[in-house]
Amino acid sequence: MNESPPAKAPLNPWSIWVPIIIAVLGLVVFYNYLIYRSKIDNDVNRPPIYGRLETDLELTERSGKTVHLEELKGKVLVISWVFTRCPRGCAAVIGKLKKLHAEFGNEPGLQFISFTLDADDTPEMMKKFAAGLDIKDDAKWWFVNGEKEAVRKFMTTKVQFRPVQDLPEKDRLSPDDKYIHDLRVAVIDHRGHVRGLEDILNADPDAQKFWDEKIRKDLRYLLDEQKKFPYIPPAAQ
Repeated sequence: MNESPPAKAPLNPWSIWVPIIIAVLGLVVFYNYLIYRSKIDNDVNRPPIYGRLETDLELTERSGKTVHLEELKGKVLVISWVFTRCPRGCAAVIGKLKKLHAEFGNEPGLQFISFTLDADDTPEMMKKFAAGLDIKDDAKWWFVNGEKEAVRKFMTTKVQFRPVQDLPEKDRLSPDDKYIHDLRVAVIDHRGHVRGLEDILNADPDAQKFWDEKIRKDLRYLLDEQKKFPYIPPAAQ
């Protein structure tokens, strides 16, 4: 006697709809991403990316405390390169940054950092230098030094500053006038990208005005970006 073939199990409609729903959701997400990228790419106010800070540094702050750049992850940074006995533009750069600090200093996600390029600068010298320019000890502003080659490599390859040049003795204004160095200011976003190299001490008055306005515009943009898309540490993701 012939046996009847086993009855087929009824088709579960979810086996059809689940893949379709997943595919549709994927398309929606992808479409929204394209819209988001389009807005970013067409945003004329968005500062470009010049590089990324991927290296931690152990540094000594003017307080004498050992600090690490990693402590500042998630913050927008304003970085300058000076030295305490500089007879040229260092004090002028800090003076301009002081005004910037007065405008933006209450922003919790902002930190100023002034690196010294002179390995002989001690915490006491940095503290005196900052005090002479009326930078308070409790300001959100590090004055730091570190191992000479490590700092210079970081500042040129990561921050994108021009390399330091030793100044020939015949061209020096004084015995302490030892270096020619980059007087621009770097602006770093909260994800560690270099987003601005601002020539705020440009010799041309019109150009200087342009850079003064630009650094403020860039900071406002990056602080707003920080609030919209806060940094999430890898361990918390």
